[in-house]
Amino acid sequence: MIPKVLLIGGKGGRSGVPRHLQHLLQACEGQARFIVLSERDRGGYGFLRRGAARHISLQGLRSTLSPRQILRTAHLLKRLLRREQPQLVWAHARMGVLLLHLLVIAGFFRRRPEMHLAITYHGLPFGPGHRRLLSALSLRLERLSLRRGPTRCLIFLSTAALSEYRKAVGPPLCVRHRLAVLGNTSDVGPLPELPPADGQRRILVTGRVSRQKCLERALRILTALPGSYRLVLCGEGTDSFAFRKRARRIVGAHALRRIDFAGVVEDVRPYLAISNCYLLTSLYEGQPIGALEAFEAGLPLALPDIPGCQALLSAHPHAVALTRREAENPVEDALRIVALAEAHGRSPFRHRAETRAAWARQFGLSRWSEDMRSLLAALVPEIRDPEAARREETQEVARPDPRVLPFPPRNPDAPGVRPRSGS
Repeated sequence: MIPKVLLIGGKGGRSGVPRHLQHLLQACEGQARFIVLSERDRGGYGFLRRGAARHISLQGLRSTLSPRQILRTAHLLKRLLRREQPQLVWAHARMGVLLLHLLVIAGFFRRRPEMHLAITYHGLPFGPGHRRLLSALSLRLERLSLRRGPTRCLIFLSTAALSEYRKAVGPPLCVRHRLAVLGNTSDVGPLPELPPADGQRRILVTGRVSRQKCLERALRILTALPGSYRLVLCGEGTDSFAFRKRARRIVGAHALRRIDFAGVVEDVRPYLAISNCYLLTSLYEGQPIGALEAFEAGLPLALPDIPGCQALLSAHPHAVALTRREAENPVEDALRIVALAEAHGRSPFRHRAETRAAWARQFGLSRWSEDMRSLLAALVPEIRDPEAARREETQEVARPDPRVLPFPPRNPDAPGVRPRSGS
């Protein structure tokens, strides 16, 4: 019998979580029967229409501060778990993790030891950049869940996130739980042909309008960039009237003409092809898939100096960290971005080739898929990793069991058997 795995996502729009789940389902196809839980699809979960995984819409998985809404959604999730009886419950989005903690503390899984638990932290809810009160409440809930609940697998997108988590919750609470690291990947694929040079340098920013993405910082950096530089903003809300009005207050009416408010885009590859640098200004991240896609496309990266971006900054041959948030300096950030963009503009083909090779070595999809299949096989005992199974079968054929003799043992007393000479 193929095990059943329930993946808990979040809101239905485009973000890093649904893309992570898409890669997971592609890598682990055939290993389990997957059910994906999210709010109503608004573009992020459209890939589920083309696959074998079931999609269940559950209102209330969007992040909220309403206790009534949280408790109502926890009750609905509890009913759904009783009905589906999955062998593995794997939470990804922030609200899904919170709901899982509440059910653990309430004792729901104590009566169901056959259900295995896993959590992938796409950014810690109590890390740097979060509001202090919410961060403190999240940390308290995390510790209570680890202390009272059953053992589970905690998966982090980077070693920096794992270290930060262990330090925050305390090493003693982590001892009986399994900790693993598996980052994100990307699958942008081939880009359109590079357009003819028009003398302009384009800085690409992808991300929705939110406190986390801090797009206002990107606007402040634009004011310090030369007049030949344009800012391309892609993401939910970036084409709204309210955001345009906010941008005008920051950059002024004249510089507003140097901004492309693209909004939600179905295909980011044309924007990656025409850009000279990728800029991220988030206050916190797990491991930004938008930056990984730009990495795969061969663009230089300008990223914030936060734990979730350390692995990308270390692996990328043409990447710089922005000034720290406490000492934010738009002029210094602009100088760093100009150096990257100009170097890329002088030799785009060589820079892109070097960058893509570095992406493939550390974040390539094929290697990531093997690691994900092995992780899923370790999470559920009933699942066997297909690659490992094939290796075992090959070893069994090449190395027969020495305990099994190819012929029956000789019996010297049997008739017709002559004793060997010298006996």
